[in-house]
Amino acid sequence: MAKGKQVMMLWMAQQTILLSLICVGLLICHKPLQKYLGSHQTYHLWLAVPILLLSSIIVAAMPNLFAAVQSEQIAYYSVLASKVIQAKNTTNYGLFASYVWLGGIAIMLIMFALQLVSIKALARSATKVSNPFSRLATYAHPKVQSPMLIGIVNPKIILPVNFNQLNAQEQQAIINHEQYHHSRGDLLCNLLAYGVLSLFWFNPISWLAYQRYRDDQELACDAFVTQSLNQQQKINYSQVLLAYSQQAQHGLLHTHYGNKNILKERIMQMKTQQKGLSRLAVFGLIMLLGTIGLLLNQQVQAGTADKAATVYPTMRIEPKYPAAAIDANQNGFVQLKFDITPSGTVDNVSVIKSSPKGLFDQAAISALKQWQYQSSAKGVTGSKVQLDFEIEAPSTDVERIKVTSK
Repeated sequence: MAKGKQVMMLWMAQQTILLSLICVGLLICHKPLQKYLGSHQTYHLWLAVPILLLSSIIVAAMPNLFAAVQSEQIAYYSVLASKVIQAKNTTNYGLFASYVWLGGIAIMLIMFALQLVSIKALARSATKVSNPFSRLATYAHPKVQSPMLIGIVNPKIILPVNFNQLNAQEQQAIINHEQYHHSRGDLLCNLLAYGVLSLFWFNPISWLAYQRYRDDQELACDAFVTQSLNQQQKINYSQVLLAYSQQAQHGLLHTHYGNKNILKERIMQMKTQQKGLSRLAVFGLIMLLGTIGLLLNQQVQAGTADKAATVYPTMRIEPKYPAAAIDANQNGFVQLKFDITPSGTVDNVSVIKSSPKGLFDQAAISALKQWQYQSSAKGVTGSKVQLDFEIEAPSTDVERIKVTSK
């Protein structure tokens, strides 16, 4: 259980850094991207986030097909007694952080469940109406202040009760807006985005990116609806948008036609609407971002690796310094031989040599069995490591020379 938590926390730390880099890049470059790519393509660039996370899973699960047999050179690691002494006097912050993270996820899930209940209650109490422009089931509800799309499996458009007061062109534009959300699968995308946000709720950049993603979603729909409208029709569309944006509520499980947070941006877009690059060019840009994420994931996972090895350790468990050795102010070492399975786990651990004999053996073996290495096609046999147990860390300004009987 402790090993699993450590692996998860390490993965979260790595992905938080990489996710932040991608999101910060998209947020900083948002204006030039929208200017040269257009609203549709800028919205599609957010696909880079799930591609990044998918690349992380691929890197973790894909065997390293190019791994050679482990080098005969022995790897050395130091185990300091001071770490054990300090751990006895300090709080386990790693365990505390994992509980806080899981608590945050639980709160996010509760928020999701509450809104799901609210949406279902709204759908049950809505009155079905007919609209000549809608291909989807259309309902009206007195508590709805702005048109919205709900339901992934059974999609519905819920309208304000005064919707029929709009003229035919205005109604058609708004219905087309919501139907475009449905045809593009935006509700499913929002569910995925909220899932990512729930995992990285502690990162403020994730919240900024999620809000920008939802805003770009509305801008893309506006661009689709207004591309065939004339100037007067765009003005009418803007006036309806202004009216519906005053009381619109942001929702996790529904689209929000009115959005007062980016009202000015949406209206200005209609005046300077750009066609943008082709879909093929944007798809290439998304794949480029995904490839960069894949390469960054590989570098991060190999960043803590031992350079003398061909199959790198991704997680090392620190051995417990024996209390008897601490009391006796005793240094020592243990040389171990072991195999690495194709999945990266350690097997067949045996002691080659130790000094003092038997004092540190069990602590070294127990820790090494919990180490995790990179996956490989055939695994590795006969790998070697030496764990040096030292009461104090050696001074950095003194030259160290290892002397052996060989």
